[in-house]
Amino acid sequence: MDVFDSMKGRQSIRRFRKDPVPHDKILRMVEAATWAPSAGNAQNARFLVVEDPALLARMKGIVDNLLSRITGKEVPPDKINYHNLFAAAPAAVCVVGKPYESATDRNLREKDPERHRMRRYQVNAGLQSVASAITQFLLAAYSLGYGTCWMTGPLVAKPELESALSIRPPEELLAVIALGVPDSPPPKPPRRPPEEITDFR
Repeated sequence: MDVFDSMKGRQSIRRFRKDPVPHDKILRMVEAATWAPSAGNAQNARFLVVEDPALLARMKGIVDNLLSRITGKEVPPDKINYHNLFAAAPAAVCVVGKPYESATDRNLREKDPERHRMRRYQVNAGLQSVASAITQFLLAAYSLGYGTCWMTGPLVAKPELESALSIRPPEELLAVIALGVPDSPPPKPPRRPPEEITDFR
């Protein structure tokens, strides 16, 4: 499949069939992710694939309990929403990242701590590297016939999920990708034309 076709055809999928995703297909998606740009070639992304129904249910319970606490409304056990839909997919790909610190970051930390703090918050090259890997994972999944949904909603319960998944510092959970065969894909929303969002100077 042409890369432009993949980019144009990919969309967020929130309903999946029960068919499992073969491990060799997931490994091809991860391989595509490894080809993404990576600051300092740190290759700081790792993919934890959760397929066990009991663990998916436990993760959903963790997210639902946290949502219930902060909203004051109980989430019914069978309710699928934008925070927990990963549990309705045959696989939840938990994207784990390590911090990245460049020589520039180290110099700023010593010589200009305030600029260093803002750079870590606003630029964060390590996080951008992981995001780039996720993008290529999604495109590979689509080209192989699978649907995905890049999720940060579950990270409302980030510390609790990290504990359940045995993710330890300096690694951290940065996203969850719901993965499976699409079931009734929604209409694709329009995109802004390139002329509208591009300036030439």
